[in-house]
Amino acid sequence: MDTVELLKSIKILYAEDDEQAREELHDVLKRRAGKVIAAENGKQGLELYQDFQPDIILADLYMPEMDGIEMIRRIRSLKKGNPAVIVISAVNDVDTVLSAVDAGIDKYLLKPVNLKDLLQALTEMAQVIQARRHAVSASLPENKKQLEGEIKKQFAAFIKTTTGKGPRDIDVFIHDGQIEILASEVFTIFEKNLLDNYQNIAIIKHIRELFYSVKEADVCQLIQSVLGQEVRLKEVSINAEKDRNKLIFTMSQDV
Repeated sequence: MDTVELLKSIKILYAEDDEQAREELHDVLKRRAGKVIAAENGKQGLELYQDFQPDIILADLYMPEMDGIEMIRRIRSLKKGNPAVIVISAVNDVDTVLSAVDAGIDKYLLKPVNLKDLLQALTEMAQVIQARRHAVSASLPENKKQLEGEIKKQFAAFIKTTTGKGPRDIDVFIHDGQIEILASEVFTIFEKNLLDNYQNIAIIKHIRELFYSVKEADVCQLIQSVLGQEVRLKEVSINAEKDRNKLIFTMSQDV
């Protein structure tokens, strides 16, 4: 996998209180990474982390409400995921750097950020993340098709039981340390009636996203019972116009 594809395979959470610096770097990153979400401070960063589940965290050191070190400490204490962490700061005294290392960072970069150095650090981290995904996939039994089929059956039954409407079709793919579930024609009669009005598309998407958020633990447990290892929900994508739901789960020994 080349550098472009590597960065396109990761999600980044970027926390920075300086609006101009945040917008400038966010624009650069979103053209290179798979997905980038920005936070205005550590408190918002912590909240977004739990929803977004990024692969890499990029954080300023000093921010209002909650600084970068405290945000990282709290994220590590959640024991939910194992993101790589880069801290960027204009401060380079030994005590500050050691405090950041103690909080669980992987890289410390000085401001003003050298874009070449940052992209190099992100690429190296993406390589480690990708290698970990491949290792997890390689640890699966050879009967991958059978596992995909069992997840498909269990997921279809779960959706029908919880919503009253089973999907017309489901595809399940296990690859690169991830499980991708594509479900078609899943909307209930109520949801389809709402779609009669084009302006309700945003409502439908929100309802489905909320449903998967509430049922996340149940769906993860369903998949874990088939695979025999822990998973976490990484991404939910709802296409209301085409009546399709896509869910991506990651497999990791460090979830």
